[in-house]
Amino acid sequence: MTNHMISGKILRIVIERIQASLTMEEKKPIIIYLGDGMGDFCPSLKLGDGDYVMPRKTFPVWDLICKNRRLTKSEVCEWSNGEEFEHVLLHLVSRISIDKNQNAGNTAQLHSDCKLQTLMPGAAHEAFSQTLSVPH
Repeated sequence: MTNHMISGKILRIVIERIQASLTMEEKKPIIIYLGDGMGDFCPSLKLGDGDYVMPRKTFPVWDLICKNRRLTKSEVCEWSNGEEFEHVLLHLVSRISIDKNQNAGNTAQLHSDCKLQTLMPGAAHEAFSQTLSVPH
């Protein structure tokens, strides 16, 4: 079994556990899944209608989603750089918040649960291999 398959299975289990814990609430939770690696494809398939997957353009998960689009039930919102990532994510959060407020008579709260897990030490370095210059 490859590292991508192992990390994909672990992430799929994490998604399933998050979904199971959130379904105890009255309404279906909305999940926004961010990824760029090959191991992010399998967990993205666990998302359903009303969820969002944000693959990084021209990276492995984006390629896999494009080749297997009919398997993805969630809305795909791709991004290619930090500025675009911020714009897309803030737009989604705003849209979800507005929809929830309209559906609940302006009394809904937006809940978020951020899970950050390093599965393989080199994964983060590979994902963000481009160097950014920071002015001094």
